[in-house]
Amino acid sequence: MTSVTLEKFVADLGDESKPLKHAGLLQLTSLESEDVFGFRSAWVDLAKSRKTEILGKLVELGENNMELDFSAIFRVCLNDEDEDVRELATRGLWECDDRVVVRPLIGLLKNDPSEKVRAAAALSLSKFSSMAQDGKLLGRDADRVRDALLNVVGKQDENIEVRRRAIEAVSCFNTPEIEGIVREAYGSENPRLRQSAIFAMGKSADSQWLGTVLKETRHEDPAMRFEAANACGLLGDETIVPHLISLFNDDDIEVQVAAVQALGQIGGQLARRALQKAVKTGDETVEEAAQAALAEIEFDEDPLGFRFQS
Repeated sequence: MTSVTLEKFVADLGDESKPLKHAGLLQLTSLESEDVFGFRSAWVDLAKSRKTEILGKLVELGENNMELDFSAIFRVCLNDEDEDVRELATRGLWECDDRVVVRPLIGLLKNDPSEKVRAAAALSLSKFSSMAQDGKLLGRDADRVRDALLNVVGKQDENIEVRRRAIEAVSCFNTPEIEGIVREAYGSENPRLRQSAIFAMGKSADSQWLGTVLKETRHEDPAMRFEAANACGLLGDETIVPHLISLFNDDDIEVQVAAVQALGQIGGQLARRALQKAVKTGDETVEEAAQAALAEIEFDEDPLGFRFQS
């Protein structure tokens, strides 16, 4: 797409009387540099309400289809004067693995005046924490990400939502210092910090947290059970499977789905059999989650599809 065509397309988006069309928004994926320039020129004149509507749609599209890449659009919007626009743009980068966004995200985490933008930046930096854990991030970038997140965690006057997201994001590094931070959060009287601590235990991939996580699968608060089920999947220990199966009967549907998804991450024959039963429960939400979890197990066990080749 040429810059002129793109400018016209974005200018047309400015007409709030026209509904946003899926096919049209797909034109904004994987933009080249000259198209980004054209987009930036046209975008500045759009009303805030339209900007947030467009970005909200792009975030949703990206979450539903990981092959769509709107990162160039989101990067343009990181410096928007409106905090809602910046938050959506920052959230949109949660799966971006291009190191070019590391510095901007750290800048937002440290300096943005909006608490919700800083929290979104911590969430998006979590991707780079995971990459560092897997050895897929340059050492200097990993250091920058870790240090920025630890700096935020250490600010006792920082907004609780920002601190908890930073704790979740930094947990991948799993150093003794970070282990202490997770323990402190778990011991907090603030339920949101405790939930983040459970999430962080899973993200750390450290089996030392297994007992704590399993205990929280029986917590009276469904939010804690939900986080514990997710953490079980991240820890990936097959001994957890029977505990997750018991959550299929949980009173909270989100906990049930989290348990189903966790089984897909862990895999194994017992998990497979439980999921095969779950696809026949009669609950559409649970059945869809179980089918996706079974597909994940199949892919992990046979990523190239050799099993069904003659």
